[in-house]
Amino acid sequence: MFFATEETVTAAARHEQDIGMSPSAITVLTREDIEASGATNVVDLLRLVPGMDVVITSPTYPTVSGRLNWTTEGIHFLVLVDGREANLEPAGFVLWEIQPFSLRDVERIEIIRGPGSALYGANALAGVISITTRAMPEKTAAWAGLSLGEVGQLTALARASTRVGDWGFSLSGGADALGNFTDPHKRGKQIWRLRSVVEYRLSEKRRLLLDGGIAAGSGAVAAALSDMDGDMYSGTLRLAYGSEDLRGQVYWTRGVVSADLTADLEFGGVRLARLVSPTVYGDVIDIEAQWTLPTFWDPLLLITGASGRVSWISSKELLDDDTYTDITSPDYHQPGVDHMEARAGAFLHGELSPADWMTCTFGLRIDYNTETDEFFSPRLAAVFRPASDQFLRIGAARSFRKPAFFDSGMHPMADFPDDSPITGAGQERFQEFMTRVLGNPDLDNEELISVEAGYLGRFLDGELSVSLDLYYNIYRNELSLYTKVEPDEGTGLPDLDNSSIMNENNPTDMVVIGSELSVRYSPNQWISLLASWAWREVTERSSNESPKHLITVGGRFRTDWGLVGSLYAFSRSEFWDRWISNPAGMLEPFEVENMQNVILLLGKVGWKWRPADPVEMEMGVKLFLPVSPFEEPYFRLREKGGGVTREGRYFGGDLLRRMVVAYLEGSF
Repeated sequence: MFFATEETVTAAARHEQDIGMSPSAITVLTREDIEASGATNVVDLLRLVPGMDVVITSPTYPTVSGRLNWTTEGIHFLVLVDGREANLEPAGFVLWEIQPFSLRDVERIEIIRGPGSALYGANALAGVISITTRAMPEKTAAWAGLSLGEVGQLTALARASTRVGDWGFSLSGGADALGNFTDPHKRGKQIWRLRSVVEYRLSEKRRLLLDGGIAAGSGAVAAALSDMDGDMYSGTLRLAYGSEDLRGQVYWTRGVVSADLTADLEFGGVRLARLVSPTVYGDVIDIEAQWTLPTFWDPLLLITGASGRVSWISSKELLDDDTYTDITSPDYHQPGVDHMEARAGAFLHGELSPADWMTCTFGLRIDYNTETDEFFSPRLAAVFRPASDQFLRIGAARSFRKPAFFDSGMHPMADFPDDSPITGAGQERFQEFMTRVLGNPDLDNEELISVEAGYLGRFLDGELSVSLDLYYNIYRNELSLYTKVEPDEGTGLPDLDNSSIMNENNPTDMVVIGSELSVRYSPNQWISLLASWAWREVTERSSNESPKHLITVGGRFRTDWGLVGSLYAFSRSEFWDRWISNPAGMLEPFEVENMQNVILLLGKVGWKWRPADPVEMEMGVKLFLPVSPFEEPYFRLREKGGGVTREGRYFGGDLLRRMVVAYLEGSF
């Protein structure tokens, strides 16, 4: 059967279990989903997840959010790649495109929809996206692919693996280029990546693995302070051990971002300064271990683990608020930041199954770090199986996100053009004002308290599956950028002593309630249909700042004579984007735009054949088609608001357009 029903998951409880017994709402995207979809990257594939809102602000910077308020910051989910945290340490978000692996390297993705801090600690606020790359094959294998398409798309990828006794070796890499959606002749993104894996099989159930990769790219990013066009680099090195009861890993990552900031700083139509383009370096050393305790009572399962991390962040073009304004410091009025953080955590996860139709899950994790208070993340859940293939779940959990360095410590420098009205000592005063821009060292952890219930049913011998999840979230201490720029009555310029543009914890709780309904039907061996509807209501705030409805319909097919394909339609309802970066710079208020109902079509059609055993080939066409049914242009849309300045410079979210891509790939 081509489209088998996924029956087991690992991420929700750190061990393999039936998906129906998961203590969290969870979605699994299998290798079959990946191969059949028209997605060219991981983020587009995540559109298949109920309630997951994907936003492409530029070809280089896609983000995802879910179960909370709509945002393009991409900080609600913890992203793991084979257990390694992929969230960029200085910023908290994920540079999805600047990763050493491609979608072709991915075996499966498990998405926990709901708090994940009880198992994974900081940053698993609204959920966890756990990506598992393809395992080392038992024999020599290779794959290569080439894609060419509209908007200047060019992708070339390859992978080769082999085994020599107990040793396994794998090497993969490639390059990816895409033009700007607004002007395809301009660069949208240019990325190359390389990854190598060495595995040693100690025994049948014990593995030692060394995984290293690098990725580099360039392109535009829409940010809160200023749009930027930058160069980005990431490097990883991971040593991991795995056995039936014990898992551990230690890894090092380095991320470098060189940001060419594009915004001038204007006030009242007068250009005062411009942001200095910084290069920021971030290094992380992380060590983690997990142990499944020996069974001393059959109904009880216990898993415990701990982790520790040290990170360093440095930049010569940022300002340190502690030293720059301290006249007693040797670094008084000297630019540059060298910042170190440390954190550690430990967890206990337990499952009690007094009967084969019921499992009670309990867990607690405590996390410490050098920047904020310690945090306790409890979780309680119960799953009932009243009948075969019928599951009911109730649960409650608490999770948190630790403010990243960009939230708490980043302060950009300013440079002054010759025609700036700020001169002499006023320039130093303006730089001191910049130490009250963006970073706020007094921030607290963001917190989410969630109560949820769920149902999963399988019918018709597994051909039909239906899931319904309900949740009630209380979101506390949400980080928001507050602009307090007061004019000086004498000069008309900003009152630098009483102005700030800083992140602050919102004192008002946000309540988010919602539901996620998903239906998958596979009536035979060659077709699988999918439909989902997610409804979300944000209360205690302006309720029109987040789309209320996300709808997905579509399906995939694969015949026994080689024809394969899929077509999915994704729809998002109307809302208001109130956080569009002003092209005049951060001293002016954010722009606001009404975002209309939109539809995105994603799919492919291809043909597989075997010219000679064991060689397999596939060729076809992939489609990415945005549809804006209620306003022109009808086949171009924004997933984030934006516009064009009087000078013709584009700002805010990119204007997505149709992409038709032809591909050819082969493997043995």
